[in-house]
Amino acid sequence: MRLVRNHIVRCTVVLSIAALWLSSGSFTGSAGPADTSQNALVRIKAFTGKVEYSIAGGPWQDAKTNIALGRGTIIRSQDNSTADLYLPYSHTTLRLISNSIVKVERLERHSSEVETLTETRLILTQGSLVGSQRKLPRASSFAIVTSQGEAVIRGTEYVVRSDGAVTVLSGAVSVRYNRPGGGGSVLVMVQQGQSFDPVTGTVVPTTAAYLQNLIAHINTVRNNAETFRLDNGGTVVVRPEPFVSPTTPFVGPIAPN
Repeated sequence: MRLVRNHIVRCTVVLSIAALWLSSGSFTGSAGPADTSQNALVRIKAFTGKVEYSIAGGPWQDAKTNIALGRGTIIRSQDNSTADLYLPYSHTTLRLISNSIVKVERLERHSSEVETLTETRLILTQGSLVGSQRKLPRASSFAIVTSQGEAVIRGTEYVVRSDGAVTVLSGAVSVRYNRPGGGGSVLVMVQQGQSFDPVTGTVVPTTAAYLQNLIAHINTVRNNAETFRLDNGGTVVVRPEPFVSPTTPFVGPIAPN
């Protein structure tokens, strides 16, 4: 009887240890709990003009250089203002241009012995974001939600507008577009040199006229992508592919905000 009792105790201890080990995510191939350290944050690296932020529905506060903000934060820029943002855990560089509002809805990092996975979800309710994204691991995600759908970023340079327009400067972006009148959604791929037009629901060549007012922002984001990564401890600078203008420009309804 004592032998049976000891065997039961040993089994209980082993199962308890195994459950603790599994829940910690320390085994190969499993992600652990979300990282809440300073790496899983958005940093306002620089700004011009009037930029403000609100934390969890709190009062609006004036932006401060290099301030670190977490999930639930809303950042907005006023007239003739910009905010340069950096997400160190996913090596994402963003610029919020004038009269824009973005909310950080999801911002997590999960680490395992194999790789570090990240989950990011931003809601762009007004204006535009210019971004540069280092290629993410396959299981990571980075999405920007607009009024017309969602842009899924993997590793590219891009411009996303709150009305659903998406322009790709290098790489590719997948766009899930919500059809009007509750007609479901459509997934389209936008390649380098193309834009998704939410008015027609089609992918069209990007025009030089459309990019004219964005070039300064695009160049700033490219420079910031190198500078911010080095500031965060990076040692290798990977320059993005240059934008290639289409040979036959399309003059369509897409126009910068």
